[in-house]
Amino acid sequence: MTFEVYYPRSENYVSVSKNHITLNRNLVAKLNADHVELAFDRDSKVIRITAASPDSGLILNKTRIGAKGFLQYFGIDKKGKFPATYNETEKSIYIQL
Repeated sequence: MTFEVYYPRSENYVSVSKNHITLNRNLVAKLNADHVELAFDRDSKVIRITAASPDSGLILNKTRIGAKGFLQYFGIDKKGKFPATYNETEKSIYIQL
């Protein structure tokens, strides 16, 4: 018999809903922060998430960011799972919508 071994992919995905952005635990560990800053590039449709100081930014509650105002402000109405990449030099997560 020939067996093939299954290796789960360690790709990073981020879920975007009407009110929240949810990160996987791997991405949360890389950010290592309780507060985050959200930014959006309208031309390339990319969301950037970076760590922020406790007196600024949005609260990262375990894996979830309450982003209703951010999503409404930029008119982001896409929902679902999107691929995310972590940039080590900038210490930022980029989500391609």
